[in-house]
Amino acid sequence: MPRDSRYTAKGRVYIAEVPNTEALLKNLSASGLCIESQDFMEVVPKTRYSVDIIPEKSSKIDKFKLEIESRWVRTQKQRSESGFVIVVPPGSEKKQVLEQYLAYLSANPEPDA
Repeated sequence: MPRDSRYTAKGRVYIAEVPNTEALLKNLSASGLCIESQDFMEVVPKTRYSVDIIPEKSSKIDKFKLEIESRWVRTQKQRSESGFVIVVPPGSEKKQVLEQYLAYLSANPEPDA
């Protein structure tokens, strides 16, 4: 089974369970996402989190919530990057917003990001 298409993104991500996290949404697919922070994030692999995703203003898509599960964490000095799998029931409202955002990202590629 091929991996889902992954799109470069410039949205923001806030993890409810991790204090003071404002991270950059680096990329997004229908099944997962990667975030990057200039600060150390206390993200634990194989742990579920609830996140607010704030898409780029130009997308005209409102903030939405997703349930995610951490898969990996990479930390260098004060910077961290984490990969997550998205836990969303098919057919849910969250799935529709996620699909809208993916459609926006696929139609507006920004490879220089």
